[in-house]
Formats: sequence, C-alpha cells, structure tokens
Amino acid sequence: MEGHANSTDNDADQIQNCVITDSTNQHNNDDDQNQIPTQNHLEFQVIEPPYSNEGSPSSDSSFLGLDDTFTYDIHNAPDSDSLLYEILSRLPLKSLFRLKCVCKHWQTLISQRSFSRFYISRMITSNTASSSLPFRILYRYICESEPEDVLNRFRSESYNSSGLYLSREEHKAIKFKVLGVSNGLILCCSLGPLVYHVCNPVTRQWVTLAKSTKTQNFFAEGFVSRVNEDNLVTDYTVVRLEMDLSVVRQEMLTSFPDYLHLEIFSSETGEWVGYRVPCPFQIAFPKRGAGPICFKGVLHWFVNDHGMVAFDPYKDPKSCRLIQLPADRDVQSEVTHDGLYRLCDVCQGKLRLFQVAPDASSFYCFSMWDMKDYDKGEWCSEFKVTRSDLSSSDPELESWLMKATFLPLSFHPFDLDVVYLRCVELACLVSYNIQNRQLDVACKPAGAIDDLSWRVVVPFVIPTWPTPVPIPPVKVVIPEVDPLRVFNG
Repeated sequence: MEGHANSTDNDADQIQNCVITDSTNQHNNDDDQNQIPTQNHLEFQVIEPPYSNEGSPSSDSSFLGLDDTFTYDIHNAPDSDSLLYEILSRLPLKSLFRLKCVCKHWQTLISQRSFSRFYISRMITSNTASSSLPFRILYRYICESEPEDVLNRFRSESYNSSGLYLSREEHKAIKFKVLGVSNGLILCCSLGPLVYHVCNPVTRQWVTLAKSTKTQNFFAEGFVSRVNEDNLVTDYTVVRLEMDLSVVRQEMLTSFPDYLHLEIFSSETGEWVGYRVPCPFQIAFPKRGAGPICFKGVLHWFVNDHGMVAFDPYKDPKSCRLIQLPADRDVQSEVTHDGLYRLCDVCQGKLRLFQVAPDASSFYCFSMWDMKDYDKGEWCSEFKVTRSDLSSSDPELESWLMKATFLPLSFHPFDLDVVYLRCVELACLVSYNIQNRQLDVACKPAGAIDDLSWRVVVPFVIPTWPTPVPIPPVKVVIPEVDPLRVFNG
C-alpha cells in the first residue's frame, strides 16, 4: 500500500510540475501588478518527474510522446474540466490510471468514454505520439511455463528506446508461442498439450479458449478482433487452417486441394466451428509457412504459384479469393528459399511487399511494392535500389554493404520509411530508411539468432488504451442420464 501511495503522489506531482507562462502583456513596473491583462492565454509545459533506479524512464514516459507544450485559452474554455482534460491527456497511460486514486472527481473523469476518446484521438493525430509509442519485434517462441510469466514479457518496463527485439533463450524448452496480435490483444498457445489463450498485456487479463475436438494437422492460426467507437474490443475470432502435411511436402503433386478446411472460434459463441471453403484454383502451401497477414479484417495465407489466399471470417457465406503478388518480383528466389527473403505485411494501413535479393551479385538489392487497389489486386512498384545506392553511418556496417546478407524482419509500425532487417554476418538488427537509403544498426539481440526471420517474429505495439478481453460464453454440457437407472433408484 505504501508503494502504491508513493506512486500516486509522484504522478500527482507530475500534474503540479507544470511550467505556466502567462502570455498576457508583461510589465516591468511592480506598481502595475493589478493591471488587467489584454490577452487570455496560458502556456503550459508538462514536466516529466525523475525516475528512480528501479524503473526505466522509457517504461512510463514512452507513452507520453505528445506535445509537451500547449497554449490554453482560459476565457473561452467550454467547461471547468477542459484544462484538466488537456493536462491529463498528455500524461503516460500508467500514470494516468494511477491518478484515478487521487479523488472521486478524477476517477470519474478518467473513466468517462469521452475522455478515452479524447486521449486516443490525441495519440492518433499527434505525429510525435505515434513515433514514440513503445513497440517490440517479438520472438514468437517463449520459454516460460506460466501465463503470468509470459505476460511479464510484454510489460512496458521491458521496452526501451533501442531494444526492438525480445531475445531468444538458448537451451530452454519452448512452452508458449505467440500466434498473432490484434488491437492490443495477443493470441498465444501453450505447447503440449495445445491450448489457446487470448491476453491483454496492459490489463494482464488472460482468457483460455475452449478446446477443439480436432487437433490434427491444424496450423497457421489467424487472429482478428473488432473494436467499437471507443476503441474497445467487442469480439475476436481465431481461424485455424488445416494443412495436409503430405501436400505441404509436395508428396502428392497431382492432387492439391481446391478448398480450405478451416476451424473458426468466435468469442461471441465460445465454440469451434468447421468449414470447407471452395477455392477457384488448386492450392499448395509453402513448406515453411507462417501465420496469415491480417489486412482490413481479412486473413491472407501465402500459397505457392498464386500469391495469397484471402479469407474474411466475418463474411457470410464463407468464401475465399486469390491475390497475385507483383509479377515483376523475384519469383525464383521465392521458390528456392521458400519466401525467406520476402516480407509482406501491413504498415500504417498499407499492404506492402518488401523483397531482398539473396545474392550479393544481383543488380537490385532491395525492392518494394504497395497494394494500390485491393479489390482488383493491383500492386504498384515503389522502388528498386542497388547496393551501390546504400550507405551507413556505422563504419563496420558500411564495410559490409556490398557483400552482407540481409533478411527482412518487420516494417516499422508507425514510420512508412523504415524497414527492419537482420544482417547475418554482423548478427545484428539494422534499420533501412527508404528515403535516404541508409542502413543503421538498430540493436544487437542477445542469444542465438540463427533462425531469426520474419517467420518467427511478430511486431507488437502497446495499445493506446487498455481494453478488457471479451470473455466467451461457457457452454454447459449436461450429461445424458439413463432413465431406467433413475427409475430403479
């Protein structure tokens, strides 16, 4: 209790430590102190409190990211709480919720939907806010045995300005796998036996899904959620794709299926339902596939020859469509390396494809396309660069630019101009700036990174506002009773 009270006091001090500059007419004569000002604006600057050694400055202040200085018109304020709105909306989320303990009025104000909308709208509209939100490129496999320990991996305290990658632990058994993220929620599964969980790392809420009666050959799980006008998750859906392993290994080259066999879990029903969805062509999945890409609520799995197969879990009747990848990409590289040098994902509402040439002698090193017309499946080439176009401020990386092997990992979630890659020879993560064609060392992950690729990582952003995890209804199974046994007592 004592620690909680001190935390609240420190956060309250952050409110009090505002530099207030009166923008009214200033007078040097002390006799004019009572003169009425002709302007009615106050300039505020929110000052972050000092942090002890126990916490990282970025663990809480990284949520701030908004304009630290703002001007407020005290005479044209719509109501008495408007100034408090402005100040509170500029505070880190963690401090904000602690301040609900200050008084009933603040608790009521912060709990209002109008305030959460105001807070989120500032996050969305502020350029500095988006770029400073904490995020990680997470390793999908976690060597923890308890759900609470898994949640600790996503705590904001573990996020710092340079650490983008959650290191892999060597010589430990893998217990959990992160399957997907959606609107701040995380879908993961515990391995052996297979159990699915949906959690919120901010609220630390953990929901275990009902078990499916079918456990064989289901892979490549997709995760989709929907939010309301307050940006709170209303429901979520998990989609499992059945993949015949013999077909994946291409042992049955003449009998590829022309349908998708899916199992879908809905938080609204709490049940798994199977579907057999016809496809316009026979499809074969890559040997080393991964979870689907979620774009506009539609899941997209990579398939050989055709590009991607798209499925909307919320659309009835159930159907799928095929989306071709750009025709001028390096198809041979995809076939030879099973898509290892290709990154396709969503960034700032754009469906984007980034491709790296695996051979240093290739004329083009990096290429990128954006989806311009999703309904028509039309892509547009954004750029193709050669190795001689690249530069780096890091001397060691600069010396490797003409011969290094790069593997694409992830797009920056907020910056359309930044792509993260793995430099194999230097065993580090680098950021590539599309505008100035510069590569810089982002961080050097701890542990082995031999298998580090886009297949085994997932970008995760701390949500702008905590949202509860919808709890599926529990289906009560009433056992059948033999009437003769009841009659006979």
